[in-house]
Amino acid sequence: MVCPRCGSEHVTIQAVTETHTKTKHRGCFGWACWILLAICTCGLILIIPAVTNSKTKTKTKTHSEAVCQNCGHRWRVN
Repeated sequence: MVCPRCGSEHVTIQAVTETHTKTKHRGCFGWACWILLAICTCGLILIIPAVTNSKTKTKTKTHSEAVCQNCGHRWRVN
């Protein structure tokens, strides 16, 4: 494999893992519903899990990258 930037053949291939985390929080309507439920039923047991929990989605993708050992240029390899 040859580096497209400097033309060197001293290239290594690495596996790169990308992690994207997205946290979904409740909006105003969701909070208002939980507060109304707590007031109507006087149930603090119902509102504590709603306040402490948030939903988290994590996506992981792995791809290969070639790295030139002379100039440090990186590019994706299929």
